Amino acid sequence: MNRLLMVLAIVLLLSVIVMGWALIPAMEKTFVPGVWVWDLSLAGMSPSEAYTHLAVTLPIQQPNVILVGPEGQRWSLSPADLGISVDLPATLARAYAIGHSGSGVTVLLERLDVMYHGERLSPILVWEQAHAISRLHAIAAEVARPASDAYIRSEGTALYLESGVVGRQMEVSATLDALLPALFALQPVEYVVPLTELQPQITDEVVSQALGIANAILAEPLTLLVADPREGDPGPWTVSPEVMAEMLRVDIKVGETWVGLDETALGEFFSPLEMALYIEPKDAQFHFDPETSQLIPLTDGYVGRALSVTASITKINEMLHAGQHFVPLVFDVIPTAYPDTITAEELGIRELVAVGESYFTGSSSARDKNIRLGASKFDGIMVAPDQVFSFNEYLGEVTPEEGYDESYVIIGNRTVPGVGGGICQVATTAFRAAYYSGLPIIERWPHAYRVGYYELGGYGPGFDATVYSPLVDFRFENDTPYHILIQTEADAARARLRFLFYSTDSGRVVEQIGPEWGESIPPGPDVYEFDPEMPAGTYERIENAHNGLNATLKRVVKDANDNILYQDTFVSNFVPWSARYRFGPDFVPPTDAEVIGLETDTDE
Repeated sequence: MNRLLMVLAIVLLLSVIVMGWALIPAMEKTFVPGVWVWDLSLAGMSPSEAYTHLAVTLPIQQPNVILVGPEGQRWSLSPADLGISVDLPATLARAYAIGHSGSGVTVLLERLDVMYHGERLSPILVWEQAHAISRLHAIAAEVARPASDAYIRSEGTALYLESGVVGRQMEVSATLDALLPALFALQPVEYVVPLTELQPQITDEVVSQALGIANAILAEPLTLLVADPREGDPGPWTVSPEVMAEMLRVDIKVGETWVGLDETALGEFFSPLEMALYIEPKDAQFHFDPETSQLIPLTDGYVGRALSVTASITKINEMLHAGQHFVPLVFDVIPTAYPDTITAEELGIRELVAVGESYFTGSSSARDKNIRLGASKFDGIMVAPDQVFSFNEYLGEVTPEEGYDESYVIIGNRTVPGVGGGICQVATTAFRAAYYSGLPIIERWPHAYRVGYYELGGYGPGFDATVYSPLVDFRFENDTPYHILIQTEADAARARLRFLFYSTDSGRVVEQIGPEWGESIPPGPDVYEFDPEMPAGTYERIENAHNGLNATLKRVVKDANDNILYQDTFVSNFVPWSARYRFGPDFVPPTDAEVIGLETDTDE
């Protein structure tokens, strides 16, 4: 019996060997039976057939990845959508090598083993991570909701809190990490995308606090006032809650909140008030008492002020935050240069250093008045060291409103009635005081023609000065280290005007040279001007004739050591001035006269 069994086993073995040997040629160009790629059999397929089979059958393009959003949204994705692909050539090469890598009995035995036991291979997958991330970011954009900060909504004076909204964002990296195992196994998966909440940066609590401040600001009108008003000050000013609401500015940032009235809007509100509330400081004016060497105040000075817009705006917001709606404005004090408490010693005023005088004998009452009024503008004036004195600056406006009367003035080549006639007498007197003080004279203009008033007292022609604001001025500089106090005296009995300069005598010596002048230049023919309003056959003289003249006044100024400081020459070219007349109808002017305004018949 044993011998029989042995014989049967040998026969069976030989049969298998014969059958396997017979299979060798059939499997040379096909996959060995028992070779699988995952659950796909490749038995008996050629490489091209296997390629087509795997390409169609593997679930690369199947939407077996399901992502679920927060509102139930569903996104179906295939592995290919997430960057998965199969390297079919490499996968098939690996599968084909099974049962084809040897020869003879070896390959026979390998094929028999595969056929009996089977061989399952995983496909060789390729993953493009960037493609997966890009696809997930597109879904994340659909899921995302930005956080909204809380804010204040306004409707006129009514303010409301608009609450912040929590935002969200999809966690792309966490989603991808969760999907990778199923992706590489090409297995179906359903996954709820993870979300992260985005909290508002500006919370309801922060805005609520700002809202409380804003409501307190708009609770009642704002009243602005001048704490220490002076006579004539405007105000107070009331700003209604409606206007304040338009000015309200709320700036809420992380870690910083500002609530108040907008600085630019308040600046525009203050713009017209700056000029209205500005007060120029006024210097006290003095006389010098030679006996006591003290200053005697004539008028009190006072400090000026200027509205400080920046400080006022800051104070408004500070006080509104404190619940106060009555706010005093803030001013910058502008000090006066010469308060009434200043002393002569402080200013270096010790003695009389120069006198200028002129005479106005024969002046009309209007001219007399104008001289006195004009001179009073300079009484008590201080000229500081290095200051340039301007006659026109201190004179101010010459108008009837300032008290000046109409008298004769020189305008162009005419002497005509005008407000302020006689002011040049004041300028001439100031010029003489500056001349004798030895101070530098910056600007001086002579009159157009000789004026007899300025030669009274033996001064001669050319010792005068004219002014006509703003083009023609008289100016000198105080180049000494001491102040100069100007006093004026109008002596009615002597018809004399004087300018007295008080300071400290620096030892200057003034040598007057001249004035010197040449031959008189006779005027041209008399001028007759037709006036149809005059009675027929009448005429009147309106301007006297004046001879022309060229005059020169000089001076040499030396210091206490006899050094020459200045050598000045003041030239006056007085033009000849014709007599002028007015005449009415039927009056025949002299044949040698120049006639103006009368039409003549030129036909022969």
